Amino acid sequence: MKSSFLFAFFLLFSWATLTAQTSAGSVAPPLRNDFEGILSFLSSDWMEGRETGTRGGLMASDYIASMMQQNGLQPYGDMAMDAKSGSKSTLSQTYLQNFKMVRCHVEKSSLAMIRTTPEGESALVFAPGIDYQVEAIPFGRETEAQLVFAGYGIEAPGKGYNDYAGIDVRNRIVMILDGYPGHTNPASLASGKLGSAFGDDFATFRKKMKFAEKNGAAAVLFIDPKVLTSQLNTPIQVDEDDENPRHYLPTDPGKLTIPCFTMGTDATIRLLDDSALDLPGFENKVADDLVPASKIIQGKKIRCSISIKSEEMIIRNVLGVIRGQDTTRNIMIGGHYDHLGISKGEIFNGADDNASGVAGMLALAKGWANHPDKPACNLIFAAWVGEERGKLGSMYFALHSPIVPDRLSLVINMDMISRSAPEDTGRIALSIGTMTVNKDLRTLAKNVNSKLERPFVLELWDVTGATGSDYRPFADRKVPILTFHAGFPDEYHTPMDDFSRVDSHKMEQILKIVNSCLTESLQNPPVRTK
Repeated sequence: MKSSFLFAFFLLFSWATLTAQTSAGSVAPPLRNDFEGILSFLSSDWMEGRETGTRGGLMASDYIASMMQQNGLQPYGDMAMDAKSGSKSTLSQTYLQNFKMVRCHVEKSSLAMIRTTPEGESALVFAPGIDYQVEAIPFGRETEAQLVFAGYGIEAPGKGYNDYAGIDVRNRIVMILDGYPGHTNPASLASGKLGSAFGDDFATFRKKMKFAEKNGAAAVLFIDPKVLTSQLNTPIQVDEDDENPRHYLPTDPGKLTIPCFTMGTDATIRLLDDSALDLPGFENKVADDLVPASKIIQGKKIRCSISIKSEEMIIRNVLGVIRGQDTTRNIMIGGHYDHLGISKGEIFNGADDNASGVAGMLALAKGWANHPDKPACNLIFAAWVGEERGKLGSMYFALHSPIVPDRLSLVINMDMISRSAPEDTGRIALSIGTMTVNKDLRTLAKNVNSKLERPFVLELWDVTGATGSDYRPFADRKVPILTFHAGFPDEYHTPMDDFSRVDSHKMEQILKIVNSCLTESLQNPPVRTK
């Protein structure tokens, strides 16, 4: 009898030990029942398209916070306000991280070219919305200054190319071209020397604007050289930008501060008239010798003005946390909850973009919060605001959180994980982005994918220089990235992106990969860049 009891006890003990060893740190991936209801509600008409700073956006943030609370996450947002004193309470924390956004749009603009001849001055006035469009900046400006041609507007002396070398553009208006040396000719000397990443590293619109600003330019005229060859003498109708506001963080060091006028075809032709500038010739020559040809355009000045209407508003991220065994290390799992709101009476529900990413995040959070064992480190679950308006929420967190970059081991981003591109008829494509250094994460993604019953066809790409989603502010700070994207469907950014088109099976399989990557990264932190 005694031996039977001991044997039974041994079996029970062995089973409990085996169960604990199997379950420790291992969390089952979400099933469709874990995310479909959330996705459906977030993309319903009740949410009014979840535009940043609107009633629908605020309702969505409250709903996400309630789901975090219900699923057992601890709040990771602002400290609560004491109702009596009006000061922040040291006793309680909320799920909401509030911060200021500046919303601005162009009320009025003007642009004219002033010709100077021995007979005097004459003005050629350009029409807004036809000859040019202008970017909204946080404040208005009015100026008249000398016109300077600054090539591609690139400053990259470490790569052997600098359009601003030997030319003073302070308080002048620079005319710069789209592109970079050799961008149309992969066989050129410039293309071979500068490398494939040069465009992303030095030639994006925003980086060109910052180069101009750094060198003291008063404004920028932006030109696409292709209009002179593909659409010669054909006017380009440019939509007025007044109904498309720009959004900024007051503390964003990268926000634009000088006006940029993007020129249409006829306006470009008139700007170049009598300037002795041969743009095709310039592009061919600089592709061959990497010698810039910046110069002052004699006899031409630009007079421009921009009047801005701006307002400040409070917007919010939604943040919850599962405390880990090591509370000094963090992994973040997130996606943006905002979309495009209501336009011309139609609601842009944004089911795939990106109610899917947020629903996936909440489904993962539920599984990990309900697991009996603590994860190896803190897991922070984030619903970002303002991705569609310039990655505002993730940027704010990355700029102000004390855990970024050194105490943040990995950021997992999910943006559009429930649909497929039209050409992906088998619904088997999945894009996963990582930093250049993270070969370990690319290997991990391939290994995890290979274990699926029906593996995806993976596109493993380098996020360096890319700005497409909320991984960007963290990649800029050298935090390892895993960003997941299932493809651009035909309904992308249209009112037809609704719940009825969601592919729950594909999303479920993607979440299996995300969950496995998270599990492995808890035990084996990704490689960090210096």
